Formats: sequence, C-alpha cells, structure tokens
Amino acid sequence: MKVSKDEKIQVLLSSNDHHKLKNIILQYSMQQGKLMTTSAYIRELILTHIMEYEGEQVSFVNETVKKLIAEHNQKNKITQ
Repeated sequence: MKVSKDEKIQVLLSSNDHHKLKNIILQYSMQQGKLMTTSAYIRELILTHIMEYEGEQVSFVNETVKKLIAEHNQKNKITQ
C-alpha cells in the first residue's frame, strides 16, 4: 500500500496547519512562476535551515577561536 507524500506530511501537522502550508506553497509557487510540490518545498526549507545553522555554528566557532587567540596574545604580552 503506497502512501502519498501529502498524507505523510499530514502525520506531522494538524489539518489546519497542513491547509496553511498548502496555501503558503501555492503563494510561493505563484511568485516563482512554477508549481512546487509539498515535498520539494519542505526539502528546500530543511536545506535552508541546515545551511543557516551550519553558518551559525561556523561563526560561533570562529568567534570563540578569535577570543581565545586574543586572550592568549594578551597573556603573552603581560608575561614578556
């Protein structure tokens, strides 16, 4: 028995939320000038979230490393 992708997404969302999602996707499709499936839209949302999250992680690591280097450099100036 094959279950459609729309039926699968309904397991995750209430009926009301699923209806809102379908309207959002329809509006997005009209803006893009091409029809987008629910699964394609959800996939794009997830990938966008992953890229944003990875960016946040990278910037957090970069800021932490910069702070540690600055503290190290400051300690070296004091001991010299």
